[in-house]
Amino acid sequence: MRSLIPAACAMFATIAMAMTAPWSAEAADQAPDPWLNMISPDRPGAATPPSVMDRGVLQLETAFEWQTARPTDAADVTTEDFPTLLRWGMVRRLEVRLESNMVSLEQAVTGFADMSVEAKWLVHDSAPGAVPSVALLPAVSIPTGSSDFTAGKVQAGLSGLFGWTLSSGISFSLDADIARAVESSDSPYEWQLGSEGAFQAPLRRQWAVSGDAFVSEPLVSGSSTPWGVDAGVEFYPNPDTQLDLTAIQTYTEPGSATAVQIGYSRRIRF
Repeated sequence: MRSLIPAACAMFATIAMAMTAPWSAEAADQAPDPWLNMISPDRPGAATPPSVMDRGVLQLETAFEWQTARPTDAADVTTEDFPTLLRWGMVRRLEVRLESNMVSLEQAVTGFADMSVEAKWLVHDSAPGAVPSVALLPAVSIPTGSSDFTAGKVQAGLSGLFGWTLSSGISFSLDADIARAVESSDSPYEWQLGSEGAFQAPLRRQWAVSGDAFVSEPLVSGSSTPWGVDAGVEFYPNPDTQLDLTAIQTYTEPGSATAVQIGYSRRIRF
């Protein structure tokens, strides 16, 4: 009798495993694919997509930027800085943001840049197709930077953000901006209009390429109209992380500037 007990236990365990195996496989099949909810940074590029952070989610987007400006009437000027954006999902369809170039190094001068306090409100969230998602992004730049890297005055702006995503995964963004800005602490305020357009195309699950075009139009007679283009490649080691490399060319009439960014973005869930 005692010899039958181990055999019965083994038979029971085998039957239990056979009955639960299909359920385990079904549960695994029903587990959501984390790659269907990938990180969606605003970087790289000048355009800003309308997507916002989920409630309670924090996202860091930063980069090392190396830029050389080439004015026609002076020597080249090289600047190194760390453009950084911190995003926090406050409530559904609304995120708050802090943005700054952080520490800047220009020639032999080092200092801190001004900080911008922003909010992005997703007004309309659209499924992939012809109808765009729409967001509004008001921003206020506060003169918190050191003397060599500050505008010296509070500046404010408002952007309208439009985004389309196709069934293939290719996405497009189109932004329109208006700002009350200054060139320096001793210059007057002027109205500026701007526009940015961008695309991003996935190559494989972990790779994508993107490109932007941008222009800024000061509403002051005789002012130049800066415009430019950029191109980047993005790599996703996991669904919550993006690494990117971007080249940017800006034309300031008659000068120009070239920049390269190495970026890192990380989504943090609590």
